[in-house]
Amino acid sequence: MKKRNKKYNPNKLAQITKSKAYQKHTLEMTFNIDEVNEHIDGWRAENNFADKELTPKHVVYDVYHGDLIIALKNLLIPLEQEWFLGVDSHYYNAETEGVLTVPTQFQMPKMSFEKFRFGSELKVDRGAGIKTRWQGINNELNKILEQEVPQGFERVRSDALFRIETAFNSVDDYLYFKQAKALREQGVAA
Repeated sequence: MKKRNKKYNPNKLAQITKSKAYQKHTLEMTFNIDEVNEHIDGWRAENNFADKELTPKHVVYDVYHGDLIIALKNLLIPLEQEWFLGVDSHYYNAETEGVLTVPTQFQMPKMSFEKFRFGSELKVDRGAGIKTRWQGINNELNKILEQEVPQGFERVRSDALFRIETAFNSVDDYLYFKQAKALREQGVAA
């Protein structure tokens, strides 16, 4: 019988977990913009809750699907990221029975989540050598839709995909994320 040369490493599992925590992970979430606004605003009005940012997890998890919401809501990742947002806005014209879908994508350079949402002084490449200041998601999206959507069309719904590639802040944050994701898959808000 051949003698075993490898020694047992009691820290191997901890080393693997630490390695995974600091690797790049692709996190994403999908949501219907109208459903999010209606659901969260309705809950806030019902419960006399003023601050939209402090909405409880169980309310938020009902309308955001995917694992990125866990990392954002619990601040498990650095909020300085390269953000990707894709929005498909669906329109209908009752007179002509026309249907129109306007796809929009934003691939942003590294910036904070707040600046991505509400605007910043950062100049964004618009193509053809043109760079302008980032106005925030709502303003940028509304500006594009004003140009793309003809008269007579009304918005029916807007579906969004939000994606980033990131490492976690720490091993503890990574472990919390894994646990929260498993609980969420079982239908429990962590």
